[in-house]
Amino acid sequence: MNWTIIYHRDVEDDLESVTPSAARRIVRAIDGKLSQAPMQFGAALSGNLANFRKLRVGDYRVVYQVVDVTVTVYVLAVGPRRDKDVYNAASKRIG
Repeated sequence: MNWTIIYHRDVEDDLESVTPSAARRIVRAIDGKLSQAPMQFGAALSGNLANFRKLRVGDYRVVYQVVDVTVTVYVLAVGPRRDKDVYNAASKRIG
C-alpha cells in the first residue's frame, strides 16, 4: 500500500537550508520509506510531539505524523539532528 505524503509548507525552506545532496537523500528516504511503511521506520516522539515520529536520514531528522484513517504521512519538519532546532520548528508548526 502506498501512503500519500503531504508536506508542511515550510518543509521546502527546511530542505533549501541543507546541501542539495542531503536534500535529495532526505526526499528519497521520505518517498521510499515513509510512502511504503511509515510505522516500520522511525521512532515515536514524546511531549507535545507525542503524535509524531522521527526518521533519521544521515545527520538529519524528519518529523512526521502518520494518519491511518486517510493513509497519509504528514511531514512537519526536516533539520539537522545535532541540535534540537528541528523539534522546536516542528512544535511551532503544530496547529
